[in-house]
Amino acid sequence: MRSLAVLGAAAVVTTVLTGVVVAAPSADAATGAAAIRAAVSTSLFAGGPYRSATSEAAKAADALRTSDPAGAAAAATIARYPVAIWLGDWTRGTTLTTTIDRAVAAAEQAGTTPVFVTYAIPDRDCGGYSAGGLDETAYDAWVDQIAGRLAGHRAAVVVEPDSLAMLSNAKCDATLDAQRYRILSRSVAAFTAAGVPSYLDAGNSNWQPVATMADRLRRAGVAEARGFFTNVANYYPTTQEQAYAEKLSAATGGAHYVIDTSRNGQGWRGTWCNGPGAGLGTSPRVVSDGTALDALLWVKTPGASDGTCNGGPAAGTWFSSFAQTLVAKAQLGAAAAQPARAYRADPYGSLERVATASAGVAVTGWAFDGDEPDTALSVAVTVDGRTAATLTADATRTDVAAQWGVGREHGYAGVVPTTPGKHRVCAVARNVGAGADSTADPCRTVTVPAVAPTGRLDAVTSPSHRRVAVRGWTFDRDDTSRALRVRVTAGGRTVGTLVADARRTDVDRAHGAGPAHGLSGTVTVASGSRSVCLTALGVGSGGDRSLGCRTVRVR
Repeated sequence: MRSLAVLGAAAVVTTVLTGVVVAAPSADAATGAAAIRAAVSTSLFAGGPYRSATSEAAKAADALRTSDPAGAAAAATIARYPVAIWLGDWTRGTTLTTTIDRAVAAAEQAGTTPVFVTYAIPDRDCGGYSAGGLDETAYDAWVDQIAGRLAGHRAAVVVEPDSLAMLSNAKCDATLDAQRYRILSRSVAAFTAAGVPSYLDAGNSNWQPVATMADRLRRAGVAEARGFFTNVANYYPTTQEQAYAEKLSAATGGAHYVIDTSRNGQGWRGTWCNGPGAGLGTSPRVVSDGTALDALLWVKTPGASDGTCNGGPAAGTWFSSFAQTLVAKAQLGAAAAQPARAYRADPYGSLERVATASAGVAVTGWAFDGDEPDTALSVAVTVDGRTAATLTADATRTDVAAQWGVGREHGYAGVVPTTPGKHRVCAVARNVGAGADSTADPCRTVTVPAVAPTGRLDAVTSPSHRRVAVRGWTFDRDDTSRALRVRVTAGGRTVGTLVADARRTDVDRAHGAGPAHGLSGTVTVASGSRSVCLTALGVGSGGDRSLGCRTVRVR
């Protein structure tokens, strides 16, 4: 059975439609499905599809750089475009969690939308080249894990390519049909409850009749999904696929759809398996043309083999010569318009560094809020859960501007007071506009040792008869809010105690300890040549600190 943790989410359906998590209270999952169905494609795929810097094509480009330069160049070309991220029985447990979390985080950082493909259904490919999959119980738990990781984030899921269109295959039986409908319906419900648009398998325009495919989609729960997908791993022209999909949409209550154009640049190649002479199709893009088409995607990884056919290696393995042909015969279409970045409502930020400093711990990072990207945010720095300082993120950070497409003034740096010991330091960016405050992930742990006070003796003079004036500064990291006492000796004998509480903004600028740690005062000393020494008296376990001595002729 599907876990209550996931299905219970239908009570408050969260659909990420505009980069903001929109709550639609309902006890019925149909409400969530209706919200997802009603959303416009430019919201569902805000910012356009996500391109991974560590895609299979990118990995192939690196691996082939020396041994196969032509193959590396072709792989590098493919790597410039967004390709869906496949999740299968090879990605389970912590590997699954890490794969999803990294892609979601990187997509949010880029302001784009990640597209995932689930591919672990029981009896996958009915024993064909891509045979495998999980058992039903394990599969349900696996989908729950995916839905749980995606909940509250903008993403889309292509659910199990070939899972419905292949049911006519002689290797698939009636028992498998019933299981497929049961599993797919539960999967779609889980994704919808998590607020994630999902698309079911509709084969392609040359596989099943519209009536047959519409019936299978309805039995698999298409009414609970955003819609369906066509042409995954195939080669049929986009116009042909769209004509078929529009009929199928009409037959399924207006379901939306996406088309895989990864390898259809040269049309049908006489076989589905590593089709000779195939070329890359129209580059991935969001579509808003008044039809039910949401996007043209590269679902199949171009360059990955379909199996040991037409000279290819095992399914999923990089097929360099095929990738080179795909690039050589590419029909990418006009360059896709660059969608506006889609920022979430909560602030973005990073606590990049925390290190011990003379007056506490030094912190550096950046923060901005997509609702008002020109506003310098306040950042509360907490130590062990309590706010220790508030900084303003207004320092120049050209790297942040280049990476995020916002202004340059979003950096912060400062010194935060703390006590000796091990501490957890966090940075909380204060929200403006919609959303809520956001804590930079991760927080940092730092161990601050106990030390004697920091300070300096600047000058010793004798302004009048038997009077000695001293000037300097000092503070103790163990408690920078306190003004330290400073013992003054002359000739080895204590002649007075002064308090370092004078204003010294230069000390604050240099150390971040506060402006009131200056030392300025006079003591009585016998006339003659005297060695005058100062000792800052510590307030913590670090002890006292000699600030040095000066020889002066006392009047």
